[in-house]
Amino acid sequence: MKIKKNSADYDAKLSDFQDKIGFYFTDIKLLEEALTHSSYANESALPFFNERLEFLGDAVLELISSDKLYREHNETDEGGLTRLRSRLVCKESLARWADGIGLRPLIKLGKSLIKNGPTESVEADAAEAVFGAVYLDGGYEAARSVVVKFLETQGDCEPSEVIDAKTELQQLFQSRGSDVPYYKTIERKGPDHAKKFKVKVTVDGEKLAEAWGDSIKDAEFNAAKAALKNI
Repeated sequence: MKIKKNSADYDAKLSDFQDKIGFYFTDIKLLEEALTHSSYANESALPFFNERLEFLGDAVLELISSDKLYREHNETDEGGLTRLRSRLVCKESLARWADGIGLRPLIKLGKSLIKNGPTESVEADAAEAVFGAVYLDGGYEAARSVVVKFLETQGDCEPSEVIDAKTELQQLFQSRGSDVPYYKTIERKGPDHAKKFKVKVTVDGEKLAEAWGDSIKDAEFNAAKAALKNI
């Protein structure tokens, strides 16, 4: 089934967006898929939405950002590189980029979400889906060009003393000679367009905390924060 025909205004915004990222899709439907939220797909009986592309784009983003940081910070150890990457490619960074480059109004949402617009998580997921779509349409070098432009919008990056909750929790238990924290999704609830996830974090089989989030990634960070408070 084909996606509904775009309005001239939407087509113009798609063209402008491609101008901004410096990549022009051969298969424009890949870009449309990257911008289609599951709520819109469900209401419109479309056979596709952007979650698979987001999965791919997340991996593309991790590889390219890791490669860039590895080459630019040859005196920074693995832990420092991990913290740098976490800061660069976090949900907030991706959402800010999505806003600044004009991606936000292109995301197709179901009627239940249109009023408030896309959340920060939805914007970040769409951004990663775009990276995945570029990779499929243009290959690694094209994806690298687009991702590097995103990374360059984050400013100069130096090793920071600020550590995200998951990294802090991992370092704490590693310093004690324990296993690294293990995260497991134990519950899901809500409709597809507004699903919530519950994650449990354990170490050496002992439960440290549980927490909910709008995505599995968010729930993991929330569980890590809760575990640090409990400790």
